[in-house]
Amino acid sequence: MTKAIVLAGGYGTRLRPLTFTTPKAMIPLVNRPVIDYIVDYLVGYGLKDIVITMHHLREKMINHLTKRKDLNVSFPVEPTPLGTAGSVKNAEITDTMLIIQGDNITDMDIRNVLEFHEAHGKLVTIALLPVPNPSLYGVAEIEANGRIMNFKEKPSPSECFSNLANTGLYVIEPEAMSHVPKDTAFDFSKDLFPILVPKREVYGCVVEGFWTDIGSPEGYMEASRWVVKEKGFECADTAEIEGSEIRGDVAIGEYVVVKDSEIQGPAVIGDYAKIIKSKMRDSIVFSGVTLHETSLSKSVVGENAVIRKGEVDDAIIGHAMK
Repeated sequence: MTKAIVLAGGYGTRLRPLTFTTPKAMIPLVNRPVIDYIVDYLVGYGLKDIVITMHHLREKMINHLTKRKDLNVSFPVEPTPLGTAGSVKNAEITDTMLIIQGDNITDMDIRNVLEFHEAHGKLVTIALLPVPNPSLYGVAEIEANGRIMNFKEKPSPSECFSNLANTGLYVIEPEAMSHVPKDTAFDFSKDLFPILVPKREVYGCVVEGFWTDIGSPEGYMEASRWVVKEKGFECADTAEIEGSEIRGDVAIGEYVVVKDSEIQGPAVIGDYAKIIKSKMRDSIVFSGVTLHETSLSKSVVGENAVIRKGEVDDAIIGHAMK
């Protein structure tokens, strides 16, 4: 039996101010929380027994996911942040674990990774993806059979010995967790894998597909563009569009008002937003946002924010209180 683990403990510092009051995995992504995409992805492979590890603002996640009746989801209590491996150790799981980061959006084939893991019979499999700039991630060098013989977390560009990046999707046997100290902050990439690689217990499965980390503004925008492109133009029946030009891949939420405006996709407009006499390009506005006589480009605007006669480019604007 395989149990899915979602590591959602990050504070989302690179996405502040959006994450001051909302956990990173609950940020809207094309009008749905990020965690919904991750959970649906896991359920699509039959993984419905899911553990969410998190400490920061965990109540919002619990309230959201416990409404779903198609899951067996649990939230182990984590008194203090324990890191990626430490939080899994704290969960005391005795099954084979499929681990995914709570800020990753991907369509990689989990089935291939699980089959590869079962075939080699060792403690750890890391899903590896060839990338142009591996220095942003953990980098692995593998033998012909997939065994990782060299692994380094976020090396400098000159230190990169491979273009295979650690995607943060792992299959791990419970025996591997014996190397993780209890009640101690401990990381998979920085602490556990350097212990297990010399023991010849870590293998890499090279995968294909889309993968990005929404934990950075660039990654969040990349994920949004990908989802919108996959869906194409989408407009809720309750939206009111008047005297406006809308081009490209755009998602328009419930009870949105767009009047005398230009919207150039990729773009996302959250529920109850109002776009009046404005221009919006390659941007995202969350629910309740008002743009009036404003130009918005390559930016994200948090819930209920109001911008009048503004010109905003390449920015993140936080939530406003109702």
